[in-house]
Amino acid sequence: MLKNCLIWFLGLLLILSIIASCAKKPAVIKGTVTDEKGEPLGGAAIFSVPQRYSTLTDTLGQFSIEGVESGQYAVLAKLGEDSSLVNLGLIEPGQVLVTNVVIQITPPPPPEPEKPKDKPKPKPKAKTKPKPKKEVEFIDPILKNGEKLLLLSDKEYVKQFEIESSDDLVWEFRDIKISKLKFAGGRMYEGYFSGPSSKYYETAARRCIYDNKAWIYTHGPEQTPEEGREIYITIPLGLPGNVDIDSMVVFYMFPRFPEDASPGSIKFRMVGETASGGISILLDWQKIDHSANGQMFHKPMPTLGDNRKIQYLSLEINSDGNAVWDAFLIRPIVYFSVK
Repeated sequence: MLKNCLIWFLGLLLILSIIASCAKKPAVIKGTVTDEKGEPLGGAAIFSVPQRYSTLTDTLGQFSIEGVESGQYAVLAKLGEDSSLVNLGLIEPGQVLVTNVVIQITPPPPPEPEKPKDKPKPKPKAKTKPKPKKEVEFIDPILKNGEKLLLLSDKEYVKQFEIESSDDLVWEFRDIKISKLKFAGGRMYEGYFSGPSSKYYETAARRCIYDNKAWIYTHGPEQTPEEGREIYITIPLGLPGNVDIDSMVVFYMFPRFPEDASPGSIKFRMVGETASGGISILLDWQKIDHSANGQMFHKPMPTLGDNRKIQYLSLEINSDGNAVWDAFLIRPIVYFSVK
């Protein structure tokens, strides 16, 4: 009897140790990427959503992402300008999830027929054009106070932004002339757009001057997926090794619009990444809705440990799908000191 109890007890300990090790073990996402004919696609880029992990497929179209933390995930596969998104749902610790992603490859356009050459038209007489007024270069007031800081909405950072979104749009940087906004006191400069209209809609990140301050402006398109849209703006800080980040502060708001504008809401968070690949959530999801019309929010964030060496700052903006009035302003500032 005693021997049987001992065997039973040792077996229970073995089962508990196996369960404990599985609970700590990270998950694995792997699978195959093919075209619509079932042919494997090698060299396709694989990204997790949220954007924490990435890899490439091998010559057989296979990929594997190891060390995945538990949570809700989707997988985005890209090959050239074609892509496909697969929602994986909740991934548990130690789980090995296998998925297949099918990318529909866009065929090349047929060659255009040669057009008959028109006879050259006579050159019109040159008209004397008035000289355009020279735009005064805007300098944000916070850059004049002499503190050691990085204003990530300033002109020097905009062209370094890396833009992606959850609905597979192709974002392009365009250096567009100044344009006025629907809200009073707002002017937009260069930025990242998708689609035919770059004046107001389908704007992932654009430099905006509002209330005599520089902001990052985002605006959803007229129609978004039912699940909404998530935009990822990654900003390389470019700080040298002898610099420590002391603190950060971010201001964010809906600018003032007419009171009868459409309802809706946005979630916003900030993620930091060190040069060694360490990732931390600096500011967890903050949700604001259009009842905060014209109200400014700000969050100060002291930095400790590895966060003093952050090299990349990512802004994630999640729209609830009602994007008609999702004109969102973000103003991130990084304060630093030199050793």
